[in-house]
Amino acid sequence: MGPFHKDYIGKREKTLTDFKGNLGNYKILKTEDNTETVWSEFFDEACHNLSGAYEETIYNYIQGCSIPDLLARKSKIAVLDVGFGVGLGLKALIDQVQASKNHTISLSYYSIELDETLMLWSLRTTLPGLVLKRIEKEQGLEKLVFYGGAWQESNKKIEVQIYIGDGRLTLPLASRLSLIKPLDAIFQDAFSPRKNPTLWSVEWFLFLKSISSQWVQLSTYSSSVRIRKSLLAADWIIEDALGFAHKKSMTKAKITGETSADLLLRMTRSPSLEIRDK
Repeated sequence: MGPFHKDYIGKREKTLTDFKGNLGNYKILKTEDNTETVWSEFFDEACHNLSGAYEETIYNYIQGCSIPDLLARKSKIAVLDVGFGVGLGLKALIDQVQASKNHTISLSYYSIELDETLMLWSLRTTLPGLVLKRIEKEQGLEKLVFYGGAWQESNKKIEVQIYIGDGRLTLPLASRLSLIKPLDAIFQDAFSPRKNPTLWSVEWFLFLKSISSQWVQLSTYSSSVRIRKSLLAADWIIEDALGFAHKKSMTKAKITGETSADLLLRMTRSPSLEIRDK
């Protein structure tokens, strides 16, 4: 599972301490696979399932979006990680690229993060060898702040851009500035719909669809009826999948094909409504 797992973490365990970010306090939590996540005071939630932060990332997003298959078939890939958190999405991608038998890979990695302090902590802690530069770009009265750089090993390269601020504003601006290539995979890993509904709305999923390739795969830990109805209202095709660890189910989505009649019937029978921006 790569150098972030097991013994590597054990050696760093005593150096990790709770810290304060732009959005309040963060508490370090050890998960069952011996990797760490953080609990956010602002959202009152942990960034990962405590059954295993790294293993959950592999299951929900690397496997959920068929990343090994993508790496085997394509030399150029674009991935959006919603949002950066403790950086395990990027760490897991680096591990997958390193392990891939495809010797030439160009992967574009995009992410969003509301708390710049958390992002910087995560870079130091999870990806200490990755050096990113703080960049500012403007379009009219709008300003985009992001951290950019690259990880490279021989002919395998990952271009990294992490946008700071509200993703509903930063991603559209980045798209208008032609910074984002059509997405092949989306790790929909925002805090829960109950705590952070704006990143689970119909409008959000419509926007993600607009910047994606026709073969995009979206995967999320959530099995909420409301987010599934939001995806359906945004014309995504949804799939019910087995969840990680103790979770009964999770959701996968794409923009081609058909949603199963059984799943559509279950959605119809539920009185829950999709999430809409107010």
